[in-house]
Amino acid sequence: MRTPALAPGPDAAVSQVAPPFSLRGRVCGDWRVVELVGCGGTAEVWRAEGRGRDVALKVTKPALRSCPGAALVLHRELELLQALRNPYLVTPLEIVDCGSHPTLVLEYLPGGDLVPLLGAPREQWLPALRSVSAALRALHGNGMAHGDVKARNVLFAADGGVRLIDLTTARPLESPAVRSTAAYRVPSPVTACEADGFALAALLYELLAGRLPYGAGGATALGASPAAVAVSELEAVNLLTAATDVLRAGGRQPYGLSYLADVIESVSPV
Repeated sequence: MRTPALAPGPDAAVSQVAPPFSLRGRVCGDWRVVELVGCGGTAEVWRAEGRGRDVALKVTKPALRSCPGAALVLHRELELLQALRNPYLVTPLEIVDCGSHPTLVLEYLPGGDLVPLLGAPREQWLPALRSVSAALRALHGNGMAHGDVKARNVLFAADGGVRLIDLTTARPLESPAVRSTAAYRVPSPVTACEADGFALAALLYELLAGRLPYGAGGATALGASPAAVAVSELEAVNLLTAATDVLRAGGRQPYGLSYLADVIESVSPV
């Protein structure tokens, strides 16, 4: 299954500033748009109210709405999320029309992302990382890879539950990996499956160290070791060793997602 490409890609800066063309105050289906809550490389996310609840509305950015396949990307994300219905993936609701533009309605996740927990004690982020690992295993078990695993794509629900979001770049496991966020990207051609393993390892390293393994620009050569991190507690050492193994291998077997997920599951929170 092929996803239509939209540019700019995941490296585009995230902005919280409302663009000149605003959806604020519009009614889209049963939902009244309240405010912009996120703006990435290809889409905006707005908070909306209706049916006694808040939701998130995901709509292609104005400059990209005329691109071939722009609407198809949102429909495909809805279909994939509906087919999976995993507790660790964002819950989809429907597609509605918003000013003649297809808009994906998703559960609203007000708890923020994983970024504030980078470098925090392990007990604060390990349960969330396990949820991300479980979401990826569910995706892979259904023959699909996520394609853009990173701290900003892990959000918390109001009850503290963890959701992996943004399946825009999801694709079959053995297809070539797409251009993802540089800091989490394998520096050589790999499959989408291998790219997910590498990105999860980069996220694990980032949570342990409080910084990215190769900086914002990412690794420049396969096999390179990330910057050294001083850890002494045995289980932190085990996690760091596993992350380093997967990063150096570029997510390839035997150091892929399954290996890393098993190590994550074996470690106690404290």
